[in-house]
Amino acid sequence: MTSARRPVKRRSYHHGDLKKTLVERAIHLLRTEGPDALTLRGVARAAGVSQAAPYRHFASRRELIGAVAEDGFRNLKETMLAHVAGQGGRAGLKGIAIAYVDFAMQNPGQYRIMFGPDLATTEDLPSLGATSRDVLGFVGEGLRGLQGAGLVGKGDVSSMAVAIWAMLHGLVMLTLDGVTNNVAPPLETLLDDATRMMMFGMAPRPD
Repeated sequence: MTSARRPVKRRSYHHGDLKKTLVERAIHLLRTEGPDALTLRGVARAAGVSQAAPYRHFASRRELIGAVAEDGFRNLKETMLAHVAGQGGRAGLKGIAIAYVDFAMQNPGQYRIMFGPDLATTEDLPSLGATSRDVLGFVGEGLRGLQGAGLVGKGDVSSMAVAIWAMLHGLVMLTLDGVTNNVAPPLETLLDDATRMMMFGMAPRPD
């Protein structure tokens, strides 16, 4: 005697839940299998939905990885806010730097997607562009506040924010790629030196 096999029930999603779930599954695949696993088909399998389902929200793989990057920028800003909570003055700026490096080291795959060549331009991904600029703007506003308090010298805060970003990004990438192994102090020491130079420069200060 044979019994009829029950049909497999797919998970049902409502409203925006599917998009959120797809992004979550994509981030999990990125962490466990690497960037090559980020395909619409692979994410659909991971989410337990049909291969056509992701196309309701993402027209291409580029839009999918754009959503992964956007999630990263939102989390990066939240990490920064948590680090600067209750801190004022230069301590707040140092907190932002520490938060940036902490996020990158905890989420290396997502960080590489956020700043990788695939997303170097975001004209076709306006939401991602706005979210990433919001993070840079947050740093700029912090610098503007420090200028007002006389703790940071005059200058264009947008340019200064990009300079800080470049310093921290270089430190992160050199560390993630293992370039600093055996030729530089531990990351904590490098970050301390970088934030000191970021705030005071390299010129000697009077006692």
